[in-house]
Amino acid sequence: MWLSRRAWGPLVVAAALVSAAPAVAAVPAPAGRAYLLVDPDTGETLAGRNADVQLPMASTTKMMTALVVVENADLDEEVGVPASATRVGESSSALVPGERIAVRDLLTGLVVGSGNDAAIALAVHVSGSERGFVRLMNRRAAALGLRGTRFANPHGLDAPGHRSTVRDLVALGRAYMAVPVLRDLAARRRASIPGPRGVGRRPLVSRNALLAILPEADGIKTGNTDGAGYALVAHARRPGLGVQLYAAVIGAPSEERRARDMRRLLLWGFARYGRAELVPSGALYGMLPVRGRPGVTVPLRAEGPPLRAAIRIGRPVRETVVAPGDVVGPVVRGQPLGRVTLRQGAVVLGERPLVAGADAGGPGMWDRVRDLVGDVVP
Repeated sequence: MWLSRRAWGPLVVAAALVSAAPAVAAVPAPAGRAYLLVDPDTGETLAGRNADVQLPMASTTKMMTALVVVENADLDEEVGVPASATRVGESSSALVPGERIAVRDLLTGLVVGSGNDAAIALAVHVSGSERGFVRLMNRRAAALGLRGTRFANPHGLDAPGHRSTVRDLVALGRAYMAVPVLRDLAARRRASIPGPRGVGRRPLVSRNALLAILPEADGIKTGNTDGAGYALVAHARRPGLGVQLYAAVIGAPSEERRARDMRRLLLWGFARYGRAELVPSGALYGMLPVRGRPGVTVPLRAEGPPLRAAIRIGRPVRETVVAPGDVVGPVVRGQPLGRVTLRQGAVVLGERPLVAGADAGGPGMWDRVRDLVGDVVP
């Protein structure tokens, strides 16, 4: 008979991490109108304020512009820069009306240089008009489930109805970072694109100061307008811990404060986790009696390498074992007998097979005789 989801309680290995961690440290909330910090692998919101309030989002808009472009254009296509692109003003990639430049170079100007001219040039190339491109942006937002987002242009300058939420910006950032070419651009602090008629290079410098002060950060997009203040959508990964985080802020008071506050928030987020060995290699999970052989047992052991995972500090880890109450011989060492699963809340941290740790024969003649006599004699 099989045991059904037998719970063995919180793991002791997690307890040391819990007790040693600054689990009650106050959230270093960024200055601004709204912010959010999310673990994308568990879906947990670690911290936030006004996460669903609709606000102007400035050039974080360009995450959607870039996403729609890569989904609707070949990176090697050449684009003729319309005069309308160079009349937008504000942040620019120094494009020249009439020049021809590849989509991939315009994307570099859009993401690294935050060029409003690149945004218009790409929009007109993909859809024939800015208005047509904005329709594509809003359709894509609906497909991503961005309920608090509405685009009015591809560059992010303040406009009536041009709004998003930090929750939606985090979701958009996740979709953006799933595209390798865009993920690469988001991590660049500097880049360059060909000059007009292919002469020379136009240098581009990212305004994302977070990239310079937090090594784990690899994007994503900044923005600044009178309506939005200073905005930032960020992603950072700590490979040794096995944790990645997304964050967004709208309404920071300055570029410097935006980067500094985001760094503090992300470091606070990483400190909510520890890495633990949840199942040691060969861990013993019990001794299973061999049916018909009194006093004979088989060790039940975890198979495979140690199971290590990032865990949320201060929260219990639950271990569930499914295994038989006994075994029928013969049993061969390494024979699959069950499984152990580790969870924290609804998140599965990992699993390992449980196998026989030794050989064991079946009942011999005298075992069968003894059992027969036991059944007959009261």
